[in-house]
Amino acid sequence: MHEGAVMQRVVETILASMEQERAARVTRAELVLGTSGHFTEEAVRQYFQVLTQNTPIEGAALTLSWLPATYQCLSCQHRFESTSSPATCPLCGDVALEISHQDECFIRSIEMISQDE
Repeated sequence: MHEGAVMQRVVETILASMEQERAARVTRAELVLGTSGHFTEEAVRQYFQVLTQNTPIEGAALTLSWLPATYQCLSCQHRFESTSSPATCPLCGDVALEISHQDECFIRSIEMISQDE
């Protein structure tokens, strides 16, 4: 359950940021994920929803951005980046093999409401 552990750390990091900023709650969080990592959009959203229940993050909007993977076409050898998986070659339309990806997840931004508002 790699996704679960990563998302638990994301929630812990957001809570720590809230404490540091003395925020009352989070209204939006933006995560950046590697396309070919262990993440699916559905799983990330489900973990986020479950892990933020009964916290000041509950109900926050979640925005996801995906880092592309690098593919190489099996027919024409063209190399390209894509956020789609599986990918097809944009030149010849044949099947492409993933040759490199970024298996990561990080928080790009957090929108918070201060305790004073």
